[in-house]
Amino acid sequence: MTAGGCGAWTLGGRSLGALALIFAALGVVAAPAEDPAALLAGLEKRYAAVETAAGNFVQTYRAPGVEQTESGVFWLKRPGLMRWEYREPEEKLFVADGKESFLYVPSERQVTVQPLTPEDFEGTPLGLLLGAKHFSRGYEASADGGTPRLEGTVLLRLLPRRPDSGYDYLVLELDRDTSDIRRIVIREHIGNTSEFLFSDVSTNVRVPAGRFRFTPPRGVEVLRLGDNDRIE
Repeated sequence: MTAGGCGAWTLGGRSLGALALIFAALGVVAAPAEDPAALLAGLEKRYAAVETAAGNFVQTYRAPGVEQTESGVFWLKRPGLMRWEYREPEEKLFVADGKESFLYVPSERQVTVQPLTPEDFEGTPLGLLLGAKHFSRGYEASADGGTPRLEGTVLLRLLPRRPDSGYDYLVLELDRDTSDIRRIVIREHIGNTSEFLFSDVSTNVRVPAGRFRFTPPRGVEVLRLGDNDRIE
């Protein structure tokens, strides 16, 4: 996510397409892996019972001649609270407090602030993890013909029904036995991809409320995006 584009489903400079996330190895689902529609419905049903999630992530962005990998830890809480701490190769912080999002890049001494509410996650990958209702209605599910990257997994492709989604499709890599989400790939309209690989994910864990609050450090530039962009 750049200073000029802190969208409702962007993190760390790259489209989530979500996230979210979307996002995180959450939950056991009983739907058979060979039935894409049942898998999607099962994911939505399971995640409706998930209030919080925390774990590790590796994010890889690929474009012609470019491959950028970042990693860190994340915390999520319904209905729209997030904290993503990028630790390698550069420290960055993305926080959503239910009203606004904050992207802080210490090396640039800059914070980008933008309105971001739970409603903004509707129709995005993060909507599944952050409480969007009827998430499955926003996608057409199908089997994916690619090769799973991880052992014991199956691929599920999701095509967004909204023409303004900003991406062509998602690929979820699910554990064949449990249907946990192990990996998400977002294919952008221009052909670039963002991949999120999750590990050590815990659900319905206690997360302090302060983890989703952020106050810009003194002395940094604050760029507020919205109806009237301004620099403080």
